[in-house]
Amino acid sequence: MNVNTHLKLALLVFSLFLSFFIGGAIFQRIEDDAENPYVYFYFDAYYFCVTVATTVGYGHVYPVSVGGKVFTFFYALVTIPLMVITLADIGRKLANLIGLAETKVLGQVKNRHLRFMAVLTMTLLAGIVVFLLIPGAIFTALEEQWSFMEGFWCAFATLATIGFGDLVPGMSREVGQLGSPERNVYTVALSMYTLLGLTWPATLWVLVADYLYGSKGKEQVQEEGQKTEAVAI
Repeated sequence: MNVNTHLKLALLVFSLFLSFFIGGAIFQRIEDDAENPYVYFYFDAYYFCVTVATTVGYGHVYPVSVGGKVFTFFYALVTIPLMVITLADIGRKLANLIGLAETKVLGQVKNRHLRFMAVLTMTLLAGIVVFLLIPGAIFTALEEQWSFMEGFWCAFATLATIGFGDLVPGMSREVGQLGSPERNVYTVALSMYTLLGLTWPATLWVLVADYLYGSKGKEQVQEEGQKTEAVAI
């Protein structure tokens, strides 16, 4: 991993968050003129942009004006592909790191399929703990009257990009009053959690793709080898 790849990833992440902040300002201005009751404060519009780019879309904030809907259309066209590229890049780098760890820890295991299942299981379990169970406990502590199951469910719905909207983080008064610095910091932290958490399924996708295409490649090499042997005979 050289400096150029680090710089590219940093620029992608920076571009995403810049789009959140600028997009939030534009969306709030448009919807403020339309007296949208769901966008009283800037960070409501900011988090709306986060849910659009990540395709979570809780539905707790949405455009009511024609201008807001047009903006959302073009904003999604730009930021969703940017999000996919960023997650794919991060997923590839994390998968490479996992591959190095696999070589060191499971280097003696010759069965490629067994090694893949071990790596996939460990990555899956680690992600459940780091991105679902721990955030679920944090949500339970911060959100008013949420049980642990509700905190876990919110984390799952967010990272699965389902966004049912039955539980939306940041709506509790315990987090802070609307427009307060505490609530604003919490909103930005939520956007960082969402982006970081989505790298987990992205990494799993890369691992599975590497395994499947790697298996196909080996099968093709074996078939070509068999054909060569047959011709020689």
